[in-house]
Amino acid sequence: MMTPYTLSRLILPVLLASSAFGKDIDKPTGTYASKITPAAVQNKHMQGGLVRVTWSEIEHTPGRFDFTPIEQQVRLLKPGMNWTLAIHGGWTSTQAPDTSARAWRRPRSLSPEWLVSDLDVETFAMNFRGNPVQMPKYWDPLVQKRLKEMLRAVGNRYRSDQRLKLIYVPQMTSNGTEGHFNGVPSQTLLHAAGINPRDRNAEEKFGDLWLKASTEATQSVLQAFPQKAVAFEVHELFGSTEIPNRLINEFEKPQYENRVGIGMWWISGKSSYQGNLISLLKNYEGDLYGQVIGRSDQRDRFQNRDYNTVFKQAEELGMRYIEPWNYEFENHTCDEALQEFNALTRS
Repeated sequence: MMTPYTLSRLILPVLLASSAFGKDIDKPTGTYASKITPAAVQNKHMQGGLVRVTWSEIEHTPGRFDFTPIEQQVRLLKPGMNWTLAIHGGWTSTQAPDTSARAWRRPRSLSPEWLVSDLDVETFAMNFRGNPVQMPKYWDPLVQKRLKEMLRAVGNRYRSDQRLKLIYVPQMTSNGTEGHFNGVPSQTLLHAAGINPRDRNAEEKFGDLWLKASTEATQSVLQAFPQKAVAFEVHELFGSTEIPNRLINEFEKPQYENRVGIGMWWISGKSSYQGNLISLLKNYEGDLYGQVIGRSDQRDRFQNRDYNTVFKQAEELGMRYIEPWNYEFENHTCDEALQEFNALTRS
């Protein structure tokens, strides 16, 4: 049931959704598939789908772009369906392929390897799902410059597409869109940033560096896609909400034109995972975008709880848009919940 509190959370961002140019921003609402498939688009409750590509896929060589990976996914949509876009940044090389069952194909690199081989950008060694990888430093000026040029090229191609409703900010993180380094020791991150882990304010110094890099990349997306909504995904860093809180406060400033919302790619229906960050988001009055953490048949993801709790959590947080996995659309596991959430966010 929609309470007055929930309704106010959902309506407020819509009322404020105007840019510095005085035009309304058409932000996405309802349920989009986290992966677009021929079977998923047959579900009438699917409002659109997330197009996921890696930076390495679309810019094989510096300055030369291949939009085929984007076009192949967009073409699967039915007329009237919208789409959102996530371009994954992240590691430039790995020594072993990921053979786990994932919702999207795992490449040999997320960011182009030429960043290192041709341009000598700074990287640091870390592990991702047990595999050693090389991670470009988000704060490296050359990384930011190349991100900006890539985003400008993609924006030139798609900024006028009225069906494109949202762009995620690429990040130099474990999966290139989510703001986490899961499993990476704090000392590894601090050393990569040239910070002494013994310093009393070491994590604050890293936060300064991360905030600067994150806001620069976000501005690059805003400039490349004028009149489009943007999302920056947050996770706890160093087991704390301090850095995500700084990011949230930053994106509420006027220079972001009320276009930047916060992403939560880990809706699970429970508050035991990153509970402090969930509490922080409950008090956030801006736009929230989310993705469900897994499929409904992955009972361990939801601690054997009712999968429909993910929709309840999204409603409690005042989310305007969520991405269930394509499995739910293909198998009609929760059509009633999809329909209700779509109606709720449209109201």
